[in-house]
Amino acid sequence: MNKKKRSTSYEVGDLVRITIPKIDRSSIDHPTLSCKVLEIIKNNQYVLGSKFGIINMHYSPGEIEPLDTIDFSELNNLPSNKISVKEAAHLQSTGLVTEAICNCKSNCNNNKCYCKKVGQNCGSRCHSDHPCQNKCEN
Repeated sequence: MNKKKRSTSYEVGDLVRITIPKIDRSSIDHPTLSCKVLEIIKNNQYVLGSKFGIINMHYSPGEIEPLDTIDFSELNNLPSNKISVKEAAHLQSTGLVTEAICNCKSNCNNNKCYCKKVGQNCGSRCHSDHPCQNKCEN
């Protein structure tokens, strides 16, 4: 069995990846999150930032893998807000298709529909056969 050796230490500015625990992601979310090392604190713990914000927990070197690239433009300008891994995992996946997924059982004609509430049209991953009044008409 070939296992990748993980680095025992990282520097500020290094591009890394963390595994998102299954409990913090849904079946459509990516299993990893790309991050940048922002700070090294005592006990060899790392503060990481993603394109959605600063992850609100610290990571040890064993929980981090190097990202196999030198430049990753999404991580150049990071927002300063704090965010949980669960929120980042959800934003990472839903951001690829649409900014929101509503899973409505009704016709999406009021603010109970998350997509309508945030001002977006329902996408193809929101719901399948339910009637929808919030879809973009082509």
